[in-house]
Amino acid sequence: MRRSKDESMPNMSNGVRLPAAERLAVALLGRIERGEYAPGEWLPTERELAAEFRADRSTIRSALSSLAEKQLIVRETGRRPRVSLPSETALMDQSTRDSKVALQTLAVLSPQTPHYPASPAIQRGVLQMLINKEAPYRLIVFDNNADTRAETVRRERHALESIRNEGISGVVVWHQGSVHTLPDLRLLQEAGIPMVLVDRCDPSFACDFVGIDNAAAAREAVMHLLDLGHQRIMHLTMEDPTITVRDREQGYREAMMSRGVRPEPEWIFRMSNAVHLQPPVTTAADHFMSLAERPTAVFAMNDLIAHAFMSELDARGVRVPEDISIMGFDDMDRHSIRPSPLTTVHQPFEQMGEKAVDLLLTRLAEPSGTPAAYRHILLPTRLVIRTSCIPLPR
Repeated sequence: MRRSKDESMPNMSNGVRLPAAERLAVALLGRIERGEYAPGEWLPTERELAAEFRADRSTIRSALSSLAEKQLIVRETGRRPRVSLPSETALMDQSTRDSKVALQTLAVLSPQTPHYPASPAIQRGVLQMLINKEAPYRLIVFDNNADTRAETVRRERHALESIRNEGISGVVVWHQGSVHTLPDLRLLQEAGIPMVLVDRCDPSFACDFVGIDNAAAAREAVMHLLDLGHQRIMHLTMEDPTITVRDREQGYREAMMSRGVRPEPEWIFRMSNAVHLQPPVTTAADHFMSLAERPTAVFAMNDLIAHAFMSELDARGVRVPEDISIMGFDDMDRHSIRPSPLTTVHQPFEQMGEKAVDLLLTRLAEPSGTPAAYRHILLPTRLVIRTSCIPLPR
């Protein structure tokens, strides 16, 4: 017999009105306790419950989730929920105890700065993968960003030490300390803590890695400028000797040489990296303005440099793209409302985080004493053509 809403959904508990989902859970619990739904019996469908209780489907699902958490019902994909059998309740109790024991803490070590959206994108990818996993994980984020290179190294070293000593099962690392913290990364490996590096990996350091082919992506970017008719193309880069910096310069040189253009020494300008993530473009702009024959295009090592250089040139009366075309790298502009959005190379940062944590969990699932060979996963990039680059006027 169909029950009325008032009969099935009690409104009060100790004088306090319960939320709709909790009231529905209480009503269903009462039926189970009274034997109206016997052990092993199917419950009505979500649609039938929604019609009977005059509730939306999300409320129904919340109530069923509450009962499932209390191990009163069993929910299986593609089937209606059913009342738990006594033997299943005992098994679920054991499973709950096992899952509590198996709870693992993972970490992400990356620069936390509002001016660089790549890091939050990587972390979104990590979280999305963990949310979709059945096993429970706790995620801790460590920050290796600072105003100076020396402080960045100190923070990264301190974070790696904490990861070694705080019972963390594995870590995804966006390495910022260059060669200075490689010994600390090796100590982490020696401690048996799996790690996956993202974005950059020094060739001398053997580890799991997820990133891109920086040289190939840079070649594609510079080839686009060459196809637009530019030949005097300047490369703005950093003194930082990371593999990312070296590979993008290599791609720049290879693209130029493939068209028979030998880059002049004054076309490659290396800025000091004493101030981390805040490129000192004033000296680069001074150098550009001093050249007898100024470059007609610039390939910047990343979007931060490109945007800072654009602003510096604008202050000196040089317009982008009318007077000079500028190419970036990273695709930060998808988050921007700049009137002249940047032509750039898109990096799949969110996918990078997903692949990294997937590789990390694979490592954690391996039997101890049988480590597999390290894996390097290179994700595809794509050229994003916007309005900061135009053909060279004849």
